[in-house]
Amino acid sequence: MKNINAVKQGTIVNVSINGKLYKKICASLKQADELFHSVLKAKENPSEENIKALRCYLNEKLRIAILAGLETDPDTGEVYLAGFNTPIPLKLVEVVKEYHENGYPLEAILNFWKLLMINPDKRVRESLFDFITTHDFVLTDKGYMVVYKAVYYRDEANTEQSFGEFISNQYLHVKKDWKCSPNKYVVYKQLDDAGTLGITKIETAENWDSNKDVEILGKLGDLFDSIFNTTDVKDNTPVYTDMHTRTMNIVLGQPVYMERKECDSDPAIDCSYGLHVGATKYVEHFGLGTSVVLVCFVNPANVVAVPQYDHSKMRVSEYFPFAFASYKDKKIDIIEQAYFESDYCTYEQEELEKQIANVQANELPIATAINAEEESRPMSELMKILETRLVDIE
Repeated sequence: MKNINAVKQGTIVNVSINGKLYKKICASLKQADELFHSVLKAKENPSEENIKALRCYLNEKLRIAILAGLETDPDTGEVYLAGFNTPIPLKLVEVVKEYHENGYPLEAILNFWKLLMINPDKRVRESLFDFITTHDFVLTDKGYMVVYKAVYYRDEANTEQSFGEFISNQYLHVKKDWKCSPNKYVVYKQLDDAGTLGITKIETAENWDSNKDVEILGKLGDLFDSIFNTTDVKDNTPVYTDMHTRTMNIVLGQPVYMERKECDSDPAIDCSYGLHVGATKYVEHFGLGTSVVLVCFVNPANVVAVPQYDHSKMRVSEYFPFAFASYKDKKIDIIEQAYFESDYCTYEQEELEKQIANVQANELPIATAINAEEESRPMSELMKILETRLVDIE
């Protein structure tokens, strides 16, 4: 039996539910009257439905949670994804509220949280969403973050664009800037030692003298499709390397990985061990004219540290480069590629299955990083999160 008492004075309503006191300062007299009527209704008939309605008036987070199909702890006010025990950060709850009230799809936000819940560092779980909303990061439907990485060509002696890069850059330029069909243009190569590539309109090439020292390679659109819309993309894309050690091989469509235990999770340290990715501001700082900008997916579970002072970047233990981009006038244009989040999901499914096997063997699913806070959640919670993510991907 619920024991409910209350007193109203102007816009202030004090409520006691089974001895626990709540104080609500309402925005208007009308809101205070509605709350007090809810108190009287619950006092007269303390059903679960009436008690829940009263708690919604008293606790905004509870109201949001119920509207969005989430769960909440009536004593602490913490909000959870239904069936889980990891509290959702307030900033993310506010975004869920905004999305729900405006009828926006919640898939990306909730999938982001399902991935972030796997992250073993409480500091990352609490700060990451606030970090990405402050800067120009976006989320995919599966919950991955889209980030940027400045890299060099692996072969420093050859900094010329590869054939694949030339085709992609010209394809994007014709479609976005000139707003024409790429198949209105042909790609040609100068038959000299330099082998310079170029494009021209089909009618222009048809009027060239037969003795002109060039070779027509094909229509721009057809060449783009043959390179990037086939299963042989890896054979047509260049190999890049990191700007710091110059030792890594970075290839589009292949995850770049570093053992989490070798990464530094201390947010007070800007530059330390780990793979660095960031926002456009980060690319502006490190894109020195000779570098290439890669566009990557990052699983929130693989974020190791969000530096407190350099807010343009983060340290991760893994990223998935899926495209390269042009960077001009402080604007990044993604060049179309054959890699999408579904390609990363295929890889992720195998990794999740390994993590579940580790949990079943009483091991943590993700290794602890340097300077990380110890995992405090029970193994059963981690197992449940991993299994849910596996179901979502499948």
